[in-house]
Amino acid sequence: MDRIQQMQVFIQVVESGNFTRAAEALGIPRSTVSSSVQTLEDRLGVQLLQRTTRVVRPTQEGLQFADTARDLVDAVARAEGQFRLRPDDISGRLRIDMPSRIARRLVIPHLQAFRARYPGVTLEISATDRMIDLVSEGIDAVVRLAVLEDSELICRKIGDVPMLTCAGADYLARYGTPLTPADLADHHLVNYALRMPAVSSEWDGLESGREIVVAMQSHLCVDNAESYVAGALHGHGLIQVPVYDVADDIAAGRLVEVLPEYRPSAVPISVLYARRRHLAPGLRAFMDWLEELLQAEGVVATA
Repeated sequence: MDRIQQMQVFIQVVESGNFTRAAEALGIPRSTVSSSVQTLEDRLGVQLLQRTTRVVRPTQEGLQFADTARDLVDAVARAEGQFRLRPDDISGRLRIDMPSRIARRLVIPHLQAFRARYPGVTLEISATDRMIDLVSEGIDAVVRLAVLEDSELICRKIGDVPMLTCAGADYLARYGTPLTPADLADHHLVNYALRMPAVSSEWDGLESGREIVVAMQSHLCVDNAESYVAGALHGHGLIQVPVYDVADDIAAGRLVEVLPEYRPSAVPISVLYARRRHLAPGLRAFMDWLEELLQAEGVVATA
């Protein structure tokens, strides 16, 4: 990490108030943020931050350095901006894999806007929910809605997607509506698993910030998002899905949210791509556009 990047990390820590939020905003590990600030302090020979268990506050020297660092970072950004490619200069073929419902419901309906901005880019979209080997399958990047395990891929987090639990109106008419997690013992869950057979079927939610997990019965297991939502629509049990994904079905009365007081944690949506020295302009353009789209459509939670 060079000196400008260290300054950017330090500025983000000051603005975020702690290392964890700064790491999330930058899309890098918390340990990287902490070590970057420590390296900066060691090189300058001053303490820039006062650290507590929950927050960090800049010292007087830290405030002065943050002001100077912002000016330097802004100056570098302006200098680089003079040589950045214009949208019309960005061209080439871009292969992106993403979950089928994200492709069908969000990306493809808005692709005309991307094409208008970047007419030289040709997109190839594969819509799957399976694990992808980017190198062997010739994929430039994947969009994933999940808490991601450690990976050698670069991860750019786009945002956090609010989730809910719902079921078909006919199912609830037959089995009743659960009012508390304890009621789930009398209900079924549509199971979602990328690898068959599924290990378990569990419902999870939050109560006063504490995670609750309940093992449930399941007589249907699927491996893709389209079948998962269809399972709920056709009365096979409860599902847990992004709020945006079932908003129309809930508004139409086909699906009904249950246990709204126990909504599960939001799930991050990210773009993953192979580590390389220089990021392809077309991929950077797509990621920026996707972030704008998901924010404009209210898919990701706002701060």
